[in-house]
Amino acid sequence: MRNLSVERALAFFVLFIPLVSPALQGQQVLDYDERVAKDRPEFWAMKLVGSELLMTPMGPPRRTETGQIELGLEAGWLPSLSPEQRLIGFNGTKEENVNRTPLFARPRVYLGLPHDVSLTVGYVPPVRIGGIRPNILTLSAARPVITSPVWRLGVRAHGLLGNLRGDITCDSDTVSAGLDPIRNPYLCEAPSNDTMTIRAGGFEISNAFAVSRSIEPYVTVGLNYFDTKFRTDARYSGIIDRSRLLGAGPAFALGGGLSYRLSQKIRFAGEIFYTPLDVQRYLQPRVNDGLMNLRVMVAYDLR
Repeated sequence: MRNLSVERALAFFVLFIPLVSPALQGQQVLDYDERVAKDRPEFWAMKLVGSELLMTPMGPPRRTETGQIELGLEAGWLPSLSPEQRLIGFNGTKEENVNRTPLFARPRVYLGLPHDVSLTVGYVPPVRIGGIRPNILTLSAARPVITSPVWRLGVRAHGLLGNLRGDITCDSDTVSAGLDPIRNPYLCEAPSNDTMTIRAGGFEISNAFAVSRSIEPYVTVGLNYFDTKFRTDARYSGIIDRSRLLGAGPAFALGGGLSYRLSQKIRFAGEIFYTPLDVQRYLQPRVNDGLMNLRVMVAYDLR
């Protein structure tokens, strides 16, 4: 009976003290910049999201006509993260609700320029999905450099600029759990309004093979560089958290796909994208936990 009373007292202490301490000591505000290591779980997650949003070629560089316009709609699969992978916050000790949607879509516009240079612009509009609102602009320039009857070597440079806003640190489901120490262990008080800013650029070499006039498989190899910032705007355990996590570093990438021209106007493309990403989670060895996902596109030539 005495042990049971001690346990109840401890439970009361754990749950009650965080609630009254702000009133007794004044509300604590966290407002600082922290640059995180390249294998920290927080930067791993930002590189993972950035890699998912990179605009891959969906076809190798090809000869173009000046003024040629192709309109495309791309869709990508976003792999679901396991409970271990969702241990991201506070150096890999806090589970984050990051499995918001299994798919994303992006319109693309392809424009032919002189000297066989092609410019492609893509945009993920700020439509809220699963509590997250993206706003992502992507741009690429590509050109074939060596062409033969059976294969074609091309190069492509690309960039990404944008952000995602939403309740990442304290999502609405966690807040609705109230004082439940299991479902809301950090005592989130209101849905957060966090912002993840991603800037990325990369260079890529591709090799395409001429199977027929309508079918063209290809492989790509590239190097990307990410410059990311996560700005927290959350309230939990009586704390106002406005801290910012900064991360920057490169990531190698591989891809392979198939471009299929159904007619002179309509083209389909499918692609597999892979990038290895190093991460060292709390009390765990450093491992490669990379991204592999599938992307598809349908495009219409306005010529």
